[in-house]
Amino acid sequence: MKKIIGIPSNGPNLSDNISEHFGHCNYFVGININEDNSFEKLFDIQNEGHNGCMEPVMKLKDNEVTDVILSGIGGRPYMGFLQLGIPMSQGVPGKSIEENVKLYLKGELKEMKGSSCSDH
Repeated sequence: MKKIIGIPSNGPNLSDNISEHFGHCNYFVGININEDNSFEKLFDIQNEGHNGCMEPVMKLKDNEVTDVILSGIGGRPYMGFLQLGIPMSQGVPGKSIEENVKLYLKGELKEMKGSSCSDH
């Protein structure tokens, strides 16, 4: 089964840290997970702002994202991922995309159980 992880990040590289807030990130990075659990960057999309909280959620869905790793997210995009059936994992702030993906593949990231930002 194809697995693409979407990650809001501070930059477009695997060495860049994940963003602490989904909608305010600089980039959305897509990571392709291979059958042997190796991975590579599939895409990076610069976040140029958005008109609604669901716009970045749909942007990731349109890029075939199957899972997301997040540090912080507001209520509306959180509900959007739930409605679309896209699982959310609680990422580790201050760690890179690569470090978070490795933790995810080891099963060391917990499922995100709710929104973490109150400004939505």
